[in-house]
Amino acid sequence: MSIEVRLENITKTFKTKNEILYALKNINFKIPPGKTISILGPSGCGKTTLLKIIAGLERPDEGKIFFNNEDVTELSPYERKIGMVFQNYALYPHYKARGNLAFPFWIKKTPEKEIDEKIKETAKILGVGFEYLLDKKPKELSGGEQQRVAIGRCIIRNPSIMLFDEPLSNLDAKLRVITRAQLKRLLVMFNTTSVYVTHDQTEAISIGDLIGIMNNGEIIQIGTYDEIANNPQNAFVASFFGKPSMNLIEVKVINSQIIWRNKGIPLEKPIEDGEYLLGFHGRDVLINPDGDIKGEIYFIDGTPADPSKILHIQLEDNTSIKIEIKSGEIYRCGENISFSLPKRIYLFKKSTGERVV
Repeated sequence: MSIEVRLENITKTFKTKNEILYALKNINFKIPPGKTISILGPSGCGKTTLLKIIAGLERPDEGKIFFNNEDVTELSPYERKIGMVFQNYALYPHYKARGNLAFPFWIKKTPEKEIDEKIKETAKILGVGFEYLLDKKPKELSGGEQQRVAIGRCIIRNPSIMLFDEPLSNLDAKLRVITRAQLKRLLVMFNTTSVYVTHDQTEAISIGDLIGIMNNGEIIQIGTYDEIANNPQNAFVASFFGKPSMNLIEVKVINSQIIWRNKGIPLEKPIEDGEYLLGFHGRDVLINPDGDIKGEIYFIDGTPADPSKILHIQLEDNTSIKIEIKSGEIYRCGENISFSLPKRIYLFKKSTGERVV
């Protein structure tokens, strides 16, 4: 049975000689039963610390963790019944793959016949070829094969929650795509509540039912891809999330008009004068020869096989923006283009990043 995971006011600090550093600040969120949340953020933002606290490998300074309605804050990883897959796989080098899967059951003195049945069942779930890995030691396995064994060791225990700490980052690009698809299939099959930590947006979007955007020890926003991309809570989320991320341009607001390029854009509701960031998605921009904004294409990101490409454009005032086009549309570096602002725009306070429109 899948569990709900709930974090309440989780705070974690680390003391240095001169100051106290916040690794996590007042984290609050819950994961519905059977769902996977991808925690996405830049390096050093606290993702792995958060995962360790959910696992029970570290204790929070403040706050509580609940599995369903049970407070597990003081319980060990074993008592929480977690399964965890690490970036470096963390296999026992002196055991064959079979031994790596069997190890937790040896500790509990589970009968060998029962262990063999569990290994056979796990091999069947992990698909074609896995049984041929069982009699090899980690040094005889490729990176992708080691990762399959690590995932097998995680699922064989039938954990209450599965935790993944950047498990695909050591694989090459082709193998990442294959393993990502296999992992998503397993998560759907097991319907186990899971947390997947990554700095890779493609992984986060592909694996997670929900995505949590994290920065500086805080969860900034949680939602689906569409919810976050279309309604970013602040300028950091807008600039960080999405492929491509939102264009942000420095502007001023005077008398409830956005002033950019010496032109005024009326706002529907009054806001205070000041410096702001004007945001818009590149996919919303329509290129047309009568557009009042002009620029030069200096880079085209994409291949003929991609469904879309990204034009990187330098405007007349040296501002750089990105526009998304269909792959069949033909443009060249050095070409001049014109466009207009899309109807859907966003506005963020420059000083705080707070979204106001």
